[in-house]
Amino acid sequence: MIERDPQVGPAVLDLAPPEPVIVPSDAAPATDEIPQAPLGVPGGSEPQGRSDIPGHPGAESSDAEDHAATASVASVVAPSGRGAMGRSRTRWIVAGGVAALATAGAIAAAVLLGARPLPEALRYLPADSVVVVEARPELPGDQRQNLGNLLANFPGFADQSVLTQKLDETFDRIVSAASNGSVDYAARIKPLLAGPMVAGVAADGITAMAGAQRAAKGLVVATTDGSVSCGFVFGTAGSLETFRGVDIESVKDDLACALDGSFMLIGDVSSIRAGIDAHLDGAGVDTNARFTAARERLEGDQLGLVFVDGKAIVGIAADFASGVGVDTALISKVPDWVIVGLRVIDDAVQIDVQSPPVAETDLASTVPTDPPPATSRYAALLPADTLAFVEAHGVGANLQRALAILKADPNQTAAIAQLEQVVSAVGGMENVVGWVEDLGLAAIPTGDSVGGVVLIRGTDAAAVSARLAQLRNLLILASTGTDITVNDSEHAGVTITNVDLGDLGSLLSGFGVDSGISGVDARLSFTLAAKNDVLMLAVGDGVIERVLDTTSESSLGTTGAYQRVISLTGSPNDAEVYVAIDGLLGFVESNLPAGVDIGTWIMGVKPYLEHVASFGDATVTTGAGSRSRLVITVK
Repeated sequence: MIERDPQVGPAVLDLAPPEPVIVPSDAAPATDEIPQAPLGVPGGSEPQGRSDIPGHPGAESSDAEDHAATASVASVVAPSGRGAMGRSRTRWIVAGGVAALATAGAIAAAVLLGARPLPEALRYLPADSVVVVEARPELPGDQRQNLGNLLANFPGFADQSVLTQKLDETFDRIVSAASNGSVDYAARIKPLLAGPMVAGVAADGITAMAGAQRAAKGLVVATTDGSVSCGFVFGTAGSLETFRGVDIESVKDDLACALDGSFMLIGDVSSIRAGIDAHLDGAGVDTNARFTAARERLEGDQLGLVFVDGKAIVGIAADFASGVGVDTALISKVPDWVIVGLRVIDDAVQIDVQSPPVAETDLASTVPTDPPPATSRYAALLPADTLAFVEAHGVGANLQRALAILKADPNQTAAIAQLEQVVSAVGGMENVVGWVEDLGLAAIPTGDSVGGVVLIRGTDAAAVSARLAQLRNLLILASTGTDITVNDSEHAGVTITNVDLGDLGSLLSGFGVDSGISGVDARLSFTLAAKNDVLMLAVGDGVIERVLDTTSESSLGTTGAYQRVISLTGSPNDAEVYVAIDGLLGFVESNLPAGVDIGTWIMGVKPYLEHVASFGDATVTTGAGSRSRLVITVK
């Protein structure tokens, strides 16, 4: 401890050991026990020298031995001098070692507790399963709370205390409608949803289903509540065989069923046998490194997932392709695996599609490099009430890379050479697409109708202006002797080129094309304009003017709906999609098909759709692989 001597002034550090506590040899032993560490923690589950545990070493020690041990403690006297300092340092070393062990144990516990455990049902699917489906009706981890928060936005789900009841009622209506009332959800379906439900198909199953016989092969494993039998679920069951202690029953045609504890196995007999073998022999899909790696890539708890073993699919496809003469070059571009995960957050449904990186083809140095992910340029250009838009980044470079990859394939070289010869008349592929950076397509409301605009961002304003001039000259040339008209107008300091192609039937017939629309008043007009480094082509009255009038402060990018979607899907990205579902609702309602009952729409559909806000998707590819995230947000 640190003490201050009033005569000396500065504080001095007292390193002397504390005075020992002398325990009399005849003192009663302490009755408080040291709490035992939990299982898995160093120093844990097996206390040493506990005479109160039958069969434990030391359980036979006598009271005399205990008293002698206490007396030996009482005989300890305090050391002094250098010996005291040595023992003090020893105590610090021991304390440091204990702290290090405790820290390591805490880290190990955090890793173990943080990992998502694999459901036991998965261990029935053989390790060579090519397709795996996992559903989690028990709503694991945060999914029950998140689902409740999401559904609270919809009519009838505000009270989360009755969430399970409401879900049961919903599923009961669905099952009843699908089965015409012949299946009781509560009695025959719900008992199968006590835990994870999985399904899998092995390579031989894929081959069998793709073959001439179209035989159905695969295995479904349901976690039951222990109250049902195969006969009760399917209405009938007949004994087939007992395989490794598990009774397999026939329930319908080639469909069989088996109960192994609380797990119900459903499928063809050979798949059920393979499932029992996998479980008993420790050879389930949980030992498949590709499956476990894919599953770990998904973030958070999932309501369901689908896994496809791409490496196995490649083997099957290669065998099939060689038999029918199909080129196998593109098959090699299939990733080792693909996984799709479904989860719910408080205000959105989220679907992730992930895959590992694919081996790249060596390309010539003249081919553009892979463009990096980018943020949206068009969200700040489009009006706030834009109904939908798609944006892709690095389009020009990606097109050139794709053509180079195809050209490297001997089977595609001739076709690509012909294409290059065609575009050489207009300056070659570099002149056609090399100037393109981003490509976008948007739907924009104009009064009671919807128009569209194509946006192309170039490398710079000069490149965009040059391409617009080329397009305008080509259109003027094409208008000679036709009904095509081309004229210019000004708006907000920007020149707009207005193009009217006239009657489409006459136009197409002039090019020797039988359109089949002769006699029909079918006309097409569009507008062209360039603003800075963006070329615009719009269809619809006033669409291009709306885009030109939009500022960054009045754009789609400032809306809460778009910002929420992009915060979930991710940016920068390679491509993104946005749909304002709530904005489309009015157009859908005013254009309902004749067969739709308006009363059903108003009472049964619209009240739910009104709470759906937006749809979004963003895709990005990095050195770690590819990820596409789709979301549907609610309000």
